[in-house]
Amino acid sequence: MKTNPVPSPQPSAPRHRARAALSALLLACLLSLPACSGADNAGDTQSERDAAEQKARQATQRLVSTLMGEVQTHIKEQGLAGTVTHCSSRAQELSTLIGVEEGVEIRRVTEKTRNPVDAPDAFERRVLARFADLAEKGEIEPATAHVEVVKQDGREVLRFLKPITVMKNCLGCHGTPEQIPQDVQQALREQYPNDLATGYAVGDLRGAVSVIVPLGE
Repeated sequence: MKTNPVPSPQPSAPRHRARAALSALLLACLLSLPACSGADNAGDTQSERDAAEQKARQATQRLVSTLMGEVQTHIKEQGLAGTVTHCSSRAQELSTLIGVEEGVEIRRVTEKTRNPVDAPDAFERRVLARFADLAEKGEIEPATAHVEVVKQDGREVLRFLKPITVMKNCLGCHGTPEQIPQDVQQALREQYPNDLATGYAVGDLRGAVSVIVPLGE
């Protein structure tokens, strides 16, 4: 006698809906995951670089504001001639102090040095050339800066340079011979016989604050 095959049992409607919901939930979870672990790493890297740039800006602001405040005080108390050595020598002390406290390397650099230790390296020289071009065009603004991540001595660092331009009150020490008082010229000859930091006009590029921030530490 011929018998009909017994049909396979079909899942009940509630069980079918539960399986469908579970599949949808699984798919949603999978779609919400990063495409690969590198996505998180990229975000972490950018956050680290942003923090490093902020650290460089903070150190720069501290150096510039502190040094300029001290110079103005010395000018009032000792005159320009008595302040000749302060700006350059004190900048080195402040740079070391602020660098240690902020966890960076910081210094002032220029192509026209008064203190030879302010001579730029190859990277700084390239950026200074760009800043000089901007200064000639009158395009240096308060926010102007150069930020770049490079390999240095086998490690990745963030390099930050902020231009320094000549202001009117700088001309008494950095202007033309007609603008620099005789006693200041004499002090400059005694302290810096190889001084190159004169002959400037308002708006000229004087140099830059240069900061190096280690990454990946």
